[in-house]
Amino acid sequence: MDRIAAFHGFGQVMAEVARTLIPLGALFTVFQVFFLKLPRTFVRRVATGLVWTFVGLSLFLQGVNIAFVPLGRALGSELGRLDTPAMVLPVGFVLGLLVVLAEPSARVLSGEVEKASAGRIRERLLLSTMATGVASLVSLGYYFVARGRPLTYIIIPGYIVALTLLRWIDPAFAAISFDSGAVATGPLTVTFLMSLGLGIAAEQPGGPTIGSGFGLVCLIALASTLAVEGLSFAFRTRKDIAAPSDTDTSDGGSSICQTEHRPPAESSISS
Repeated sequence: MDRIAAFHGFGQVMAEVARTLIPLGALFTVFQVFFLKLPRTFVRRVATGLVWTFVGLSLFLQGVNIAFVPLGRALGSELGRLDTPAMVLPVGFVLGLLVVLAEPSARVLSGEVEKASAGRIRERLLLSTMATGVASLVSLGYYFVARGRPLTYIIIPGYIVALTLLRWIDPAFAAISFDSGAVATGPLTVTFLMSLGLGIAAEQPGGPTIGSGFGLVCLIALASTLAVEGLSFAFRTRKDIAAPSDTDTSDGGSSICQTEHRPPAESSISS
């Protein structure tokens, strides 16, 4: 019976993943036939990657549906019954930190940023910054939900601050910060943290409503954006202290992600 329950609805999950990947594969095929003309070895690698992506995403989403969503609701329900709403603050912080650190999309972005910045922005530093920011603001959001207060009291001022800070932060960090907000709301983070928030809201007087518990996804994106924007100020402060004499600042300061020109590498495709 446990095996049957573990694969309940797995066919629907596989169909959803297939509907996502088939158009990507078809688009690559069209470009390969008419424009790219890539080597067969590379095409075989792409096909193998698509197959493994299909298998991995199907199993991942099935695990989320049968484990993380029910677990989040059950844990949120227990937290919502506590007599002291402030107890959700440390629990929400720890859970938010761990979930974002495990979020695959956040790890992918952090790795790509480290490559694009030639190692100036370390993957571990960016990932921990995103996780700390999300954990802090989400725990505060859980406290608001437990007290029956709308999350708009945090979201609206938060986005005003995030947009205002764009005037002073490094242009590269401006793009990274909003991208980090998007990837922080990945499938693992959203399903677990939102389910936990809805579980807390369900235990409040009057039961769950359309305005209680929702808004956490927006809050997660805002938290990651603000945290990375703060990291930009830290980098600028360190850059001002170092003040290298060979740095060209005629254009107002070079971007932290500006790297030296490198010839394009073709070995990864042709091999």
